[in-house]
Amino acid sequence: MQKEKPFYTYRDIEHWEGNWELIDGVPYLLASPSFEHQYVVGQLHLALASYFQARGCHVILAPFDVQLDPEEPERMAKTVVQPDLSVVCRVEQIGNRRMKGAPDLVVEVLSPSTALRDRNQKYYLYEKYGVHEYWIVDPSNRTIEVLSWQDGRFQQRAVFGPSDELVSFWQPDLTVSLAPVFPPEESDV
Repeated sequence: MQKEKPFYTYRDIEHWEGNWELIDGVPYLLASPSFEHQYVVGQLHLALASYFQARGCHVILAPFDVQLDPEEPERMAKTVVQPDLSVVCRVEQIGNRRMKGAPDLVVEVLSPSTALRDRNQKYYLYEKYGVHEYWIVDPSNRTIEVLSWQDGRFQQRAVFGPSDELVSFWQPDLTVSLAPVFPPEESDV
């Protein structure tokens, strides 16, 4: 007989040490990010902040809790994530300690410890809760995959490299030059 895995809620993990995500009742400790990871997050934050602030939206850096199901009582939430960057245009979603509901845009920067979770579990969560656009940044391959939500699922997809201008499906006038987003490769230094 297989032993059942323990099931957790936000109430269980809220005082644990470190940064934790909770996906369908399963807790995940977030590792300390690398220089490359933080460099990419910082450059994307710079690229997105002025565009979205001019539209009354907020660009939020991790660690900041995102409770995807806003109907679940806060302390009983089973799914609370910390995207690397979240863009939120409905400011009423933002509380002092977390936001409730799906962000409009989510950016996740892959690392060896999170890549599978970002590409699988989080992909399906963001699709399920209606994130307008999901950017998956792969620093190792120096690419950004853009997934756009329509009619209940991610339907449009494009992959951009360091010599490209990323163009958003959700906000077609949003373009990001990717040359400065990735740190110089060792051969570039």
